[in-house]
Amino acid sequence: MISKIRKRLSIWKGRHISFVGRVTLIKFVLSTIPLYYLSIFKMPLVVGKIIRRIYREFLWGDGCEGKKIA
Repeated sequence: MISKIRKRLSIWKGRHISFVGRVTLIKFVLSTIPLYYLSIFKMPLVVGKIIRRIYREFLWGDGCEGKKIA
C-alpha cells in the first residue's frame, strides 16, 4: 500500500501543482488507496503514521521553492 502511494506521488512530483491541487489529490485520490486495502486487512498503526507522513511531505514538502511553512 505504501509503495502504491509513493509510486502515484512520484508521477505527480515532477509536475507543477498548486497547493489547492495537492490538497485535492490527497483528499480524493490518495485517500482512496488505503480504503481499498482496509476493506480486507486491518492496518497497523505504524503504517498509518507512515502514510500520514507521506501525505504531509507531499503537501508541504520539497519543491523548487523549498519547504513551505505549515
